[in-house]
Order: sequence, then structure tokens, then C-alpha cells
Amino acid sequence: MGKSRCWKPGIVACLCLLTAVLLAFSAAGAGEQRAKNVIVLIVDGCSSEQYTLARWYKQAPLCLDGILVGALKTFISDSVVADSAPAASAFATGVRTSDKFISVGPGENTIPPVPKPPPELQYRPLATVLEGARLLGKATGIAVTARVSHATPAAYLAHTPSRTLEADIMEQAVYQNIDVVFGGGKNLLIPREAGGQRQDGEDLRTVLQQKGYRIIGSVEEMNLIDSGRVFGIFADSHMAAEIDRKQLAPTEPTLAEMTAKAIEILAKDPDGFFLMVEASQVDWACHANDPAHLISDLLMFDEAVKTAVDFARKDDNTLVLAFSDHNTGGFSVGNMATSGSYSQMTPDALLRPLRNMTASAPLMWKHLGDERTPARVKAVVKTDWGLEITDEDASRILALAERDKSAPHNAFGEVICARYTNLGWTSHGHVGGDVPLFAYGPGKPAGLLDGPDIGRVIADALGLNLDKLNQRLFAEAEASLEGAAVAIDRGDPENPVIKIEYRGAVAQLPVNKNLLQIGDQAIELEGVVVYAPNTQKAYVPLQAVNILKGASDPLPSVVKEGT
Repeated sequence: MGKSRCWKPGIVACLCLLTAVLLAFSAAGAGEQRAKNVIVLIVDGCSSEQYTLARWYKQAPLCLDGILVGALKTFISDSVVADSAPAASAFATGVRTSDKFISVGPGENTIPPVPKPPPELQYRPLATVLEGARLLGKATGIAVTARVSHATPAAYLAHTPSRTLEADIMEQAVYQNIDVVFGGGKNLLIPREAGGQRQDGEDLRTVLQQKGYRIIGSVEEMNLIDSGRVFGIFADSHMAAEIDRKQLAPTEPTLAEMTAKAIEILAKDPDGFFLMVEASQVDWACHANDPAHLISDLLMFDEAVKTAVDFARKDDNTLVLAFSDHNTGGFSVGNMATSGSYSQMTPDALLRPLRNMTASAPLMWKHLGDERTPARVKAVVKTDWGLEITDEDASRILALAERDKSAPHNAFGEVICARYTNLGWTSHGHVGGDVPLFAYGPGKPAGLLDGPDIGRVIADALGLNLDKLNQRLFAEAEASLEGAAVAIDRGDPENPVIKIEYRGAVAQLPVNKNLLQIGDQAIELEGVVVYAPNTQKAYVPLQAVNILKGASDPLPSVVKEGT
């Protein structure tokens, strides 16, 4: 079906305008060189000084050091300081979007220099490079240490107006036909009646099994797999911090192990692959001002990068990109206490307070238990961080923990780093500076890039046309089927269904799934069905539009011209 018959001209124009008006700059230095494979590695909540600390702690260069190519701007459409969801959405789609949005178009409010988006583009789903790689015939995968429905992986897997809609995100992930999924979040696969957290009554494990996935839950099971579709869910919620893993979750794989296994499986696809890896918890460490958690997870991320780069060097046809979505915590080597002595700081003075840290701040809070006394705080800090603190500082930790009951463990770093280390923090939140950009392989960028440029760099390397990909995966149902009656059925509020009456036929398309039902016929679609509650519009794959029209026209190619 030609796009002029399926799309109103104004919508097509606006969609094409999307990639022009919402990108402030093009990908500096990016060539047209193609890559068979792309590996994206994101370290959440990190910037230059965290790498500096990790390098000093390791007392050797990082793998990242050898592939530094530039820097990355992180602001989002409505804020100077980014949340992970819109930041990752920009990397995944090539479009800057709004706070908490997961790969959907931005809202009306923007900050300079971001132009106000046309109404037709607001809240509409935006196709991701992972979805594009799949339509190019490539294998796809993700490996993260958070729930696989958490903000950063969600941006590659799903389309929702809020990162908090994790049940919807997990459902879309299951129906996206991704080859390899590694991370946490088992409870979001399981209905409440069976001990999970899903309120829709669906057991997504059954769906995965019907789709031919092997569902695994330990590093031992992971090591036995070398091919096929696999859903590795290693924790009910998030996976353990690297520093706590051997004590709390010895059956969980490391990020580097997940990366290596994902590459091993995906590389068997003769058409190539796309893989996104996230060191999710560096962000949480920096939120907590927790150097122990930070160092261990960041060094593990560097190992994952080494795994990817080693593969790329041997393969010689793989683009590796590594970067952060934003900085967190305002971390610095040096603090107010070093204002008069910074020029005499020795490596030993920097590292000595850190060498005996053997637990994350959340685990320390757990060790504290119900005995919330200064004496108990001092004992836990001595055991887990190897530091002798005063009664006054122990009392201060308890007072701060009482103030911040949602994250009481943040109190440890806030008090201890300022008084007993040479490390500084300005925030328990995100901060807005540029972050380093690392790259290796064909089509690698260089210089100062805008966040959405990452999506364009990936698309160019894969030979992917993002505009055509959006047309193919997300046709606005009512506009594409002239005269159709399109409605959303909320008879079961946890399982909404798009109903389309067209030319005497009634089609049902469950939201968040890739299914089209007409009478007794069920058809699997090449993309998921998305409902935008802000605009009350339904978006379906163009494939579904063609089926309802009885058209045999080929779907538009998503291959970039000249590829």
C-alpha cells in the first residue's frame, strides 16, 4: 500500500519534520560507513570524574580510555537536567522528548532551543533502532542490571507516556520478539494470583514459552545456552549491586558475563545484530553518594565494554558506542574539606578510605536492622566501610535517614564522604553536564554530539531509514483507514483492546501486543499496538492497515537509500 493511501499527507510531513526540527545538531564526524553489528553500552548516571576515580582505584587504564571520541549533551525537551527515560529515548529513536516519556513524541512544553513539536507528533510512538534492526533481519538483545522494564531498557523495548507503567512496558517487551533479554524483573512477568505483580491476570511466562523462549534464572543456566531465544530474568526486581552480588545473589551473572553471552548468541545471526547493555546501578550509587557501589559497578561496566570491544576488534564489522544518559550526584574528586589542601592530595589519601568498603549503602542499611542507635551505626560503618566515625556523625546519619524515609541509606554517603573521604557530592539527584562519549568501529562519531544524534548515528551505521520505520510500525489507525470506526474497549481495564470496524469487518488489536484478531483468525504483527491516552489515538503497524484493506502492496522498505 503506498503511503499516500495510508497516511494523511500532513502527518507524513510532520513525521519527516520530526527528525529535523527536534534535533539541534547532526552527528559530528559520523560517516556513512556501515556496520553489520551495533553494540550500545550505557552507564547510567556517570561522567568524567567517576571514570577518574575508577581509574585511580584500578591503578591501571580503563578499557574506555582507548576509545574516547568526544562528549554528549544530555538535556531533554523540557529540562536542562535529564531523566533517564527521555534521555534513553533520544538515543533509541533519534528524537528528543519529554520528562518520563518512553519513546513517544514530546509534549507541548519545551525549553529553548527545542522547538515546540507539531500537535500530530505529540505523544505518538517513535520507532526505535532496536525495532529497526529487527525489521532489517538482525538479531536483537538487551542486557541490564535493573528490571528489564526500567527506564533505559524500556526506551528500546516499548512506547508509553510514563516510565512508571512498567507492567505495560514488560508486556511490550515480551511481544517485541527480541532474541535475548537479560536482567531483572521476574515479578512483572507473573500475575498477582501466582505471587507476582501483574494486575492484568496474565502470566507472560506462558507467552514466552509459546513463542519458543527458554526462560532462565541463574548464571549456571545461562552458561548452558549458546543459541536460540532466551529470556534471562535473574531477580524478582533489580539485580544485586556488584559489590553485594557474591553475598546476596551468587547465582546472578555479572554484567560482563551477560554481555559476553548475549554477543555469543546474537553473533550467530548471519545478518548481524543489535545489542543494548546498561550498567543500571551506577546511577543509584551516585544518587546515594555511595563510592563503594559506584566503583564496583563502574569497573564491571568497563569489563563489559572490554568484552564488546574485543569482539569488535576481531569481527572488524561492529560499531561499539559507550556513554551515559546523564550525570548523577555532582560527584567530584575533592570536596570542601580539601579546599586548602587539594594540591597535596596523594593517591593513598584518595584511596585509603575506599579500600575497606565491602558493601553498598543499601546493604549497610539492611545490616543496621531495627537497632537504630548511634552505637549500632558506628559498628556497621566500621564493619562494612572500615571507617571509625564519631557519635555525632552517627547521630547525624540517623537524623538524615529519618528525613528521607524513601531512601534512608543515602544518609551514609552524605555524612561520611564529606568527613572521612576526599570525595565530594552536590546532589542526590541528576545533574546537567555533558558526559564523555566513547566509540569504536565503522561509522563511529566524533566531537560534541547532541543526545538524539546517537539514534541517528546508529541508524546510519545500520543503513536504517528511521522515517520509513516510523511509517511502517506506527500508522495512526483512524487516519490510515478512512471511514473506519476506531475505539478502545476498556471492558477489562487492565487489558484494553483497540476495536476497528472497517468495511463490515471488526478487528481487535490488544494494546501492548503484536496481535490482530478478525473473527477466529489471529495474526501476529511485526510490531506492537500502542494507545496514546493523552491524545486518545491508536497506533498500529502498517501491516495491520494493509490486512484490513485487503491490500497486497509491499510494506515500505526501512533500508536507507544507497545502502
